[in-house]
Amino acid sequence: MGKKRREEKLKKKALKEWEERRPKTFREALKYFPGVFLRTTLVMMAAVALILLAGALGLSVAQSFWFQLLVYLGFYLAFQRFIMGPLAPPKV
Repeated sequence: MGKKRREEKLKKKALKEWEERRPKTFREALKYFPGVFLRTTLVMMAAVALILLAGALGLSVAQSFWFQLLVYLGFYLAFQRFIMGPLAPPKV
């Protein structure tokens, strides 16, 4: 029981620290936007490269809107913590 209690205490502490340092207003969050934009651009460029590679290999599914949407969504969800950077909440 002591180990679980300690883990819960550390989770609460991490969430409290994140809550204190996260930007509270739009003005405070503005300084993070260039980084978020750059990270999003990098992730989406990788998604586009995958779609172009699939198209170059002759896969007809690469031209499908739904395939492209799933690739974009998959990349965004897979790299969401990377994209959000310092704005992302801690892993608990």
